[in-house]
Amino acid sequence: MELFEIMIGIKIPKMGAATVEVDLTKWHVSKGSTVAPGQIIAEVESEKTTIEIEVQHAGVIEEICVPEGASTEVGVVICRLRPT
Repeated sequence: MELFEIMIGIKIPKMGAATVEVDLTKWHVSKGSTVAPGQIIAEVESEKTTIEIEVQHAGVIEEICVPEGASTEVGVVICRLRPT
């Protein structure tokens, strides 16, 4: 039995020097989804642009921390991934 599991926090990346707040406009995954490196999991929008957030590791989405439609800050963990 493992005493703990490793989780990876997926964060809103830095989008520009002046951008501090973004809107999470769309989730492409849900809790329990299996993801692969390079897969787009969400879209966020700032005043100037929309970006797609990709995962860098294979795994399972264990927690959605920011709901679709919510405003949040750059650098905030939007979901947690259990690597596989």
